[in-house]
Amino acid sequence: MRNATLRRYASVAAVVAGPLLLAALGVTHPQDLTEETASWWHELHTILVVVFPLLGLNLWWLLRGLEGVTAWLSRVAGFLYIVFYGALDVLAGVGTGATVEAARREGRETLDDGNPLLFDEGNAFADVGVWALLIGWAIAVILIVRRVGRSALPGALLLVLGCVLFLDSHIYWPEGVLAVLVLGAGFGLLEWARVRDAPLADRAGSQAGEERVDPQRGTAPLHG
Repeated sequence: MRNATLRRYASVAAVVAGPLLLAALGVTHPQDLTEETASWWHELHTILVVVFPLLGLNLWWLLRGLEGVTAWLSRVAGFLYIVFYGALDVLAGVGTGATVEAARREGRETLDDGNPLLFDEGNAFADVGVWALLIGWAIAVILIVRRVGRSALPGALLLVLGCVLFLDSHIYWPEGVLAVLVLGAGFGLLEWARVRDAPLADRAGSQAGEERVDPQRGTAPLHG
């Protein structure tokens, strides 16, 4: 019983870890790219290339055990978020930061924001990514609420709200940090609703499997 409880807590902690890390990094995110902030801008977005996909992986994890066309549409949307939002960090984060860093080292003049085209291209990819995330989670929470029941509603509502806030906030302080914290709360509550009663459901299924109906004697233990 203790091991089952620990597994439940570990499962919740796992889905919350990514958003909490994003919030912590967001507090340090420079508001603008300049020669003074270029080094951390570059390093931060290199880290974010690895961390941002966790929001999409959480979708796949929370949909475990759910099949059907709509569930797979949700998973595909999560995959599209990972691909397209990652392009934002590579282009408008790593790329622009590296441009400004290189210009400073070489004594060349450059725009404070590096190459504006990289920002434009990155933001175009990001638009696809954030809408894919919102659509994917909107489908996912409906499926999960239908399966788990009303106990999943608080997490579902927070997740959708977090996705809406995330549409144009990235992880800039304060809006972006708030967005990922709301997402984290939604992930945690939704996962807790999923795992809280899992042992009871498993036990009920096990007990049902241990009994069979005998025309002569009624219900009897099934031993082999």
